Amino acid sequence: MNALAAHHHLAALRFKRFAARRIDEMRRTGVRIGTRATPSGDDAVGAGTRNERIEQDDSSATARFENPTTREKLPSQTGLVVIACDGMHSVIRKQFFPNEGPPRYSGINMWRGVTRWKPFLSGASMIRVGWHHPAKLLIYPIRNNIDAEGRQLVNWVCDIETPQYQARDWNRRGRLEDFLPAMADWHFDWLDVPQFISSSDAVLEYPMVDQDPLPRWSFGRLTLLGDAAHPMYPRGANGAAQAILDCRALANALSANADSIEALKVYEAMRLPETGEVVLANRKAPPDAILQEVYRRTGDKPFKNIDDVISREELIALSESYKRVAGYDKERLKTRA
Repeated sequence: MNALAAHHHLAALRFKRFAARRIDEMRRTGVRIGTRATPSGDDAVGAGTRNERIEQDDSSATARFENPTTREKLPSQTGLVVIACDGMHSVIRKQFFPNEGPPRYSGINMWRGVTRWKPFLSGASMIRVGWHHPAKLLIYPIRNNIDAEGRQLVNWVCDIETPQYQARDWNRRGRLEDFLPAMADWHFDWLDVPQFISSSDAVLEYPMVDQDPLPRWSFGRLTLLGDAAHPMYPRGANGAAQAILDCRALANALSANADSIEALKVYEAMRLPETGEVVLANRKAPPDAILQEVYRRTGDKPFKNIDDVISREELIALSESYKRVAGYDKERLKTRA
C-alpha cells in the first residue's frame, strides 16, 4: 500500500468510527434512523455499495443498492428519510435533475499527491506558493512520525491553468511531465519542490469543476447533502467544511421537527442559499484571493517584504470577506455555538 492509499484507508476507518458515534448521538437525542434498530460501532457504515435509486411512499423512503463492480443487487435500506451524500457523481441528484448537464470547468487542472518528507519550517506550516499561471502549489502535513526517521505524510496540490481536461475521475493517475516543469526552478532553502513532488508515491489528476446551484434539494422524504447538493471548487477546504455545516443543520432540523418531511424543508431553507453563495464566491473571489491580488500587483516578480506589496489591513479585509460568505466568520459562529 503506497502512502496515498494508506492515507485514504486511514481516513476511511476514522470516518466509519466518527459516523458511528454521530449515529449513536442522534439515537440518544431521539432522532430515528431507519425502521430497524440502528447498528452501532464499525457496522454502522457499509462500503462496497452503489446506490442506484431512491423510492418513497407516504410513510418511508427506500434506497436501492448494487455492487458497483458486478451490478449484483444488494439489500435495500428503508427509513423515515434518505439523505443522499453520494458526492460529485451523485446518482440521486441525477435522478431528480436528469438534464442538468456536465460539471462546469474552471479552466484549472489539479494534480495531487502525498509525500513522505522530513518536517520543514514549523513542522505544521501550511504553504501556498504562486498563482495558477504558471502554477499554484498548496502544501501541508497530514500525519506526524510515520517512520523511524521522524518523517511526515505531507499532502500537496498543484493547480495550473489548462484549456483542456479529461472527464473527471478521482482515481486517474497523473504524470509528472504534465505539470512539474512549471515548478522546475522552485528551490527554496526550506524545500526543494521538484524533489519533494518527485518523491511522492503516486500522483492523481482531476479538473477543478463545480455545478450551478440547484433550485431545491428536498423531494418528500429525500434530500441531498455535501457534494451531491452543492459541488464547488475545492478552495478553502469548503468541499468538506460546507458538508459539515450541512450535517449540523440537518441534525438540528430532524431533532426539532417531529415531521420528517418538514425537517428536510427547514434544513434546505437554511443551507441551500448559503451554499449557493459559496459556490459562486469560489468562482469570483476565492479564499486564496490574497495570492491572486499579490500576483496581480507584482506581475509574479520576487519581492522581499509582503508589506511593500499589500497592507495588513487589505490582507485582513480579503480574508474576512470570504469568511463571511463561507459562514465561518467569528460573529456568525458565536450565534451558532
